[in-house]
Amino acid sequence: MNSRIIRWRRNAGNEARVVISGDFCPREENCADVTARAGEITAKVKPFFDAAEFRIVQWECAVTKQDTPIDKSGPNHRCYPECVAFAEALGTDAVLLANNHIGDYGDPGVKDTLDTFRTAGIRTAGAGMTPEEAAKPLYFKAGNIEIALLDACECEFGTAWNGGPGSNAMDPFRLAEQIKAEKAAGKHVIVTLHGGHEHFPFPSPRMRSLCRFLADSGADAVYNCHTHCILGCEVWHGVPIVYSPGNFYFPNRPTSIPTWYLEYVPKFYFDAEGACALELLPCFNLKQEIRPLEGSLFDAFFKYFDELSAPIADEALLGKIFDSWCAMNGVSMLNGLFNRPKPASLTDREEVKKNLGLRNLFTCQAHNDLLRNTLFLMERYALEAAEAEIPRIRAARDPEWLKGTAVEEAVKAAAAAQ
Repeated sequence: MNSRIIRWRRNAGNEARVVISGDFCPREENCADVTARAGEITAKVKPFFDAAEFRIVQWECAVTKQDTPIDKSGPNHRCYPECVAFAEALGTDAVLLANNHIGDYGDPGVKDTLDTFRTAGIRTAGAGMTPEEAAKPLYFKAGNIEIALLDACECEFGTAWNGGPGSNAMDPFRLAEQIKAEKAAGKHVIVTLHGGHEHFPFPSPRMRSLCRFLADSGADAVYNCHTHCILGCEVWHGVPIVYSPGNFYFPNRPTSIPTWYLEYVPKFYFDAEGACALELLPCFNLKQEIRPLEGSLFDAFFKYFDELSAPIADEALLGKIFDSWCAMNGVSMLNGLFNRPKPASLTDREEVKKNLGLRNLFTCQAHNDLLRNTLFLMERYALEAAEAEIPRIRAARDPEWLKGTAVEEAVKAAAAAQ
């Protein structure tokens, strides 16, 4: 099994390793298959998990059989309790629940999710029955190193910010205070986030600033996911930042975007002084299995990964790339905003639901980034010039080296299903 280790300093004594997967969301139509084949699906990556002292999976759906979907824009995702077999097959110690789907089935779905993992003996972070519970750190030991993990997500649907059950809504300043408190108590700190722009293979300037801010606030490692495509990494002032590892296992969602099926699994190495190395395992996430890359595909992956990582260090270039993303997507989002009619009745559920997309545009930080910057570009008559980096984005979303691989077969099947 081939992986790449990025090491920025010599270790100070014994190391402990923590692996954190990208998004897992089988959706209910795949529950029986995932439950029956959990060991088969994960067999080829399990040794990578086994070689860590603590194993974490990002779990991006409610775990419930209750038919209580909330009103929202976008899909409601859930799986059934038996799907916990997937986590068990990997020897999972904890799951991350701060994301935009854990609250998709309302208060009952959040409670069922927490209860299911508690019964299975798998710990949780990032969700709770109250905002205070959702924001609690997850404490654990990896080897002889004590770690506090803080899990938070952007403010889409299902967050606990209104006082009820849900996910931990992202508040950078509260996270910074929590980091400082845990560091003062002598713990290493991992911050895990769920945010950014779906299908955009680069971090926005805001996400880069946020992750660096958390690193400078004392975090020993910063991890982000949600984008459904891989983003690059950087080591900022000695702190590893993973901007997105892509989907871990998210089968049967028809999409013809090749990078939906591409991922890496990050493993963080810690010693007494903090994080000292980062190991990356590149894979295809296909319905039949999670398949590590070998040979020429391994080499092509890391050439691509380096191309995605390079602009992160170049503030001007990253800004231009984000401007191009706004030119690709921001205008259509604005059109949807302005064409949204006022509900004929403010108490009619179906009428109100028509406007929930509007709600999401204003409350989700990533959507807010896109709209705000698009408007700035329009104000300066700069949208046409901002298209300059669109070819780079399109090439990053549909890399040439994936053609002729199993991913291309998955893309064709998804396109046919659409």
